[in-house]
Amino acid sequence: MSWLNIDYDSDTWLKIPGRWTDVYNEDDDGVPTDDDQQTPAEWAAETAQDCWDDSGIDSGETGVAFLAETLQACVEKYPQAFPGYDIVLHLPDPRAMPLPVYVTDFPIEGDREPALRLLAMADDKEAVEPPIVEEFTTEDLGQGLRVLRYFTMPNSTDLLIGLRYAWRSEKFDRDLVMITASPAPGRVLSALEDIDDLARSIRLRADNDLDDYDSDDVA
Repeated sequence: MSWLNIDYDSDTWLKIPGRWTDVYNEDDDGVPTDDDQQTPAEWAAETAQDCWDDSGIDSGETGVAFLAETLQACVEKYPQAFPGYDIVLHLPDPRAMPLPVYVTDFPIEGDREPALRLLAMADDKEAVEPPIVEEFTTEDLGQGLRVLRYFTMPNSTDLLIGLRYAWRSEKFDRDLVMITASPAPGRVLSALEDIDDLARSIRLRADNDLDDYDSDDVA
């Protein structure tokens, strides 16, 4: 058995607590809470204040409240796209719009190359132009794929950018995928170096490998 570890840079990334990325834990009143009995609103308010304090930037009269509302919306919305995935938000500046990145692993299925191409959507027929497919190798996961593509959603003409990474770990018999997408191509492209660094930080660890263990890093 194994568990997923993301060694993200806390100056650049913010992790949505794993207890909210699958299904909400609700209290007796039906209000989502976490293991510390925080609601998403309480977590978002505390985290927003910390982000501004750590940045050294003047938040003005509305900065903290606006970021708190944004983070609460992230907690309530983003897990619905890929339930059960780890979610980290690219937020190098509290004035920026958080960009969600989803990560998960699951049992190997099928031959390596077609499986990774499918996970990374390297042959997406809905792409408006051929996806850009590149090898992407990390120290811990080995050789994988990185695929950048532009696409539209069904019944929409709005252009989106999608970025996916996929690897296979023969050691742990797991496939891994990392996903982000946005209607703002510039937002993803400007964060590409940080996203690559995040991908390089991902590793699978054996169940008994508890060095630097942090429960928030477990998928």
